[in-house]
Amino acid sequence: MKNPKLETISFDTIAKVVKNCTDIKSNNFLTWNDFDVSDEATFWSKETMYYMPSDEERGHFTKDEVDEAIEESQEAIK
Repeated sequence: MKNPKLETISFDTIAKVVKNCTDIKSNNFLTWNDFDVSDEATFWSKETMYYMPSDEERGHFTKDEVDEAIEESQEAIK
């Protein structure tokens, strides 16, 4: 019996995931320089919130979420 969760993942799908985890402009992994503080989100959440000026549609991130995104982008390139 075949496991339905095991399937071949296309190169295009993998490329999109890596692209979403990396800084598209420089093709390097994410760094703290890719994030800015969102004053409005910080005011409402009472915690420093960050966003990516190059991709504001991604929303806002906590410090831990930024650290995790940076780490994941570095692992995706390896």
